[in-house]
Amino acid sequence: MKNILIIGAGIIGLSVAYELSKSKKNFEVRVIEKNKKFGLGNSSKNSEVIHSGVYYKKNSLKNNFCVEGKKLIYNFCKKYKIKHSNTEKFFLACSKKEEKYLYKLRDNSIKNGVKDIKIINQKKIKILEPDLEGTKALLSKSSGIFDAKGFMKQLFQLSKKNKVKFYFNKKKLKIINSKNKFKTNIIRRISFDYVINSAGTESIKIAKKTFPKYKFPKNYTVRGVYFKTLQKLKLSRIVYRAMVPGDTSERIDTTPLLDGGYIFGPSVEKSKIIDKKKLKNKFINGIKNYLPNININAISYYKEGIRPKIKFKVNGKNEDFYIKKMKNYNWINLFGIESPGLTSALAIAKYIKKTIKV
Repeated sequence: MKNILIIGAGIIGLSVAYELSKSKKNFEVRVIEKNKKFGLGNSSKNSEVIHSGVYYKKNSLKNNFCVEGKKLIYNFCKKYKIKHSNTEKFFLACSKKEEKYLYKLRDNSIKNGVKDIKIINQKKIKILEPDLEGTKALLSKSSGIFDAKGFMKQLFQLSKKNKVKFYFNKKKLKIINSKNKFKTNIIRRISFDYVINSAGTESIKIAKKTFPKYKFPKNYTVRGVYFKTLQKLKLSRIVYRAMVPGDTSERIDTTPLLDGGYIFGPSVEKSKIIDKKKLKNKFINGIKNYLPNININAISYYKEGIRPKIKFKVNGKNEDFYIKKMKNYNWINLFGIESPGLTSALAIAKYIKKTIKV
């Protein structure tokens, strides 16, 4: 009997636990989580968007997992009756310069295997979304939103049903590596044959403690803040501004909520201290560029989360997921699982299962 340890019960850890638990092979899966229950980290502090795969580099992990993952999420939500909506998304241009960028996005999408897209003109925008102001838009038909918390709850319940064991509220985790067998201070009686390190922003710290001689990427985490309105708008699709790379102004996205209203963001906050009033004004300036009918008095602070970015000493900032099995060790690290990590979760889980060959 082989033992597999998953560190972290966020959406990635839960997806891996569920995927592994479907197999009837001779191994057991255990999950250690520092919080009192699953999904209390960044997995529940996002816009709950199902991304289509427009932005990412061809054959990158982000591209491959996003394109596969969105199909898996839609199927999973349908099967288990989890709230979701194939809302579609506009990448919206408000200037000639942004219009040119739309065509680059379209071409990149097609290269990435995302072909259910098209560019529409100003007249068509107004017909589809009367409250929206823009000159052109790239329409992504496979984008949507889903109930991430309900999704995680279902993964947790299915995993438990399949005999995955969970250990919550375990804040002081220590792992000892002994000849490629791993022991923890949480579950002392078991040696683990494989470890999947999916602890979010804590994953690099855990890897460094276990393998102090190895060089790992560095965190340069930033926070993302969301604002919200319950105002009823004539807007049903997700809206992302088609901000041209190099534009110094911040992109403010609008995402419909399943139960009504909209959220705006996330922003990029490098400071630990946030002036919410000042930030709200910045949001309003960005939103009014394409939603002139927005009631600014109805906009309020909603939530914030960590955007887990990483960088390397040699190559600088990393634009892709870092998912690697360590050389000579049965240990897989998942670092920098930022957007589209939520969309990619089930696809990442399938990849992990193939990597550990169980």
